Amino acid sequence: MAQQQNPSNGRTNPDLVTVFCNFFRAATRPAVTIIFAAVIAQVVIEGIDAPEWFIGLALSVIGFWFIDRGVHRWKNNGGS
Repeated sequence: MAQQQNPSNGRTNPDLVTVFCNFFRAATRPAVTIIFAAVIAQVVIEGIDAPEWFIGLALSVIGFWFIDRGVHRWKNNGGS
């Protein structure tokens, strides 16, 4: 598959695999976050004793994603 140059920005057009990977990454984060949040809410509401590894994993993943987004936003906006 030949890639054509886009004269406006000098980058090549993304191929199908790149587009699929970007879509999968964009769809996975919200889905996993919602699942973690729903399970944590259920644990809190019903007073279930959840495994510590699950709570640790959920908080680590959600925290990493928020920090990652914040860093990217900060880098793209110049720190303001």
